[in-house]
Amino acid sequence: MTFKKVLTLFITFAAAFTLVACSNSSSKSSDTKKEAVSSMPKISGVSYYGKVPQSPKRVVSITSTYTGYLLKLNQNLVGVSSYDKKNPVLKDKVKKAKQVTSTDLEAITALKPDLIVVGSTEEKIDQLKKIAPVISIEYGKRNYLDIFSDFGKIFKKEKETKQWLSAWKSKTAKVKKKLNRAVGNDATFTVMGLFEKETYLFGNNWGRGGEVIYQALGFKAPEKVTKEVFPKGYLSISQEVIGNYIGDYVVVAAEDKKTGSSLYESKAWKNIPAVKKGHVIKVNANAFYFNDPLTLEYELKTLEKGILKAAK
Repeated sequence: MTFKKVLTLFITFAAAFTLVACSNSSSKSSDTKKEAVSSMPKISGVSYYGKVPQSPKRVVSITSTYTGYLLKLNQNLVGVSSYDKKNPVLKDKVKKAKQVTSTDLEAITALKPDLIVVGSTEEKIDQLKKIAPVISIEYGKRNYLDIFSDFGKIFKKEKETKQWLSAWKSKTAKVKKKLNRAVGNDATFTVMGLFEKETYLFGNNWGRGGEVIYQALGFKAPEKVTKEVFPKGYLSISQEVIGNYIGDYVVVAAEDKKTGSSLYESKAWKNIPAVKKGHVIKVNANAFYFNDPLTLEYELKTLEKGILKAAK
C-alpha cells in the first residue's frame, strides 16, 4: 500500500471518528439538558424553562404573588415588582432590589439573575428564558399552603417548609379558639376590596384575607357569598345591593383611607347591621392582596387584633 493511500485512509478514519465523537458529545449535551429539566419536581401548574438552579444566587421575582414565598426561603432577590415595594410586610426586605417589570428586559439582564419567577400568564417568557432559567406558576392551580411546599421541593428546603406549615397550623388553631370565644362559633364574615370606583367581594382563595378568615380560621360566609362569590373567587357589586352580602362582620381591604369614602358615606352602607354595630375591620390592601407565609403572619395578627376590637 502506497504512502498516499495510507494517508487517505488515515484522514478518512480521523474524520469519521470526529463525527462520531461530536455526535456523542451532542447527544450527551442533549441528555444533560433533558436530565436537568426532568430532575425538577413535577408539580401541577408549575413549568420550568432551562436548568433551574437548586440554590440560586440572584433571583428576579416579576410576579409579586410569589415574592414572599421566596423571601421566606431566604432567596436573594435582586429584582421585584412595584407591589412588593408597596407591601408593608416586604418593602424593607426588598429595599435593595431593583423595581422591574417583564418589559424591562435590559434592566433584568443587567441584574445578571440566575433565576426568574413569573406567573403563567406572563407574555414575555420566551424573551425572559433567554436571560436566565424561568419558573412559571399558574395562579390558583395549587392552594396557598401547597405553593410553599412546592417551593420547598424545588429548592430542596422541604424541612423548612414543613416546620413553618406545622407552626402555622398550630398558631391559627389557637387564634381560632380565641376569636370563637369573642364572636361565637356561628358568626359569618364577608371579605371586601375597595378601589376608586369599584367594590368587590372576595372568596376563600383570592387574597384580601380570605385564606385566613375562611380557611385558616374556619369562619363561614353568608350563604349568598358562598354561592355567588366563592366559585369564581371574586364578584363586583354595586352599593345598592351590598347589604345583601354582608355577614355579622366585614373585612374591608383598601390601599388608603380615601378609597371607599363614597361608599362609607352612602345610606346603603350606614344601614347595614354589621356597620351599625361597628363590626368593620379595615385592613391595608397593599399587604392583604397576597397570601405568602410572611404576609399571612402579618394578616393573622392584624385580623386577630381587629376582630377582637370589633367584637367588644
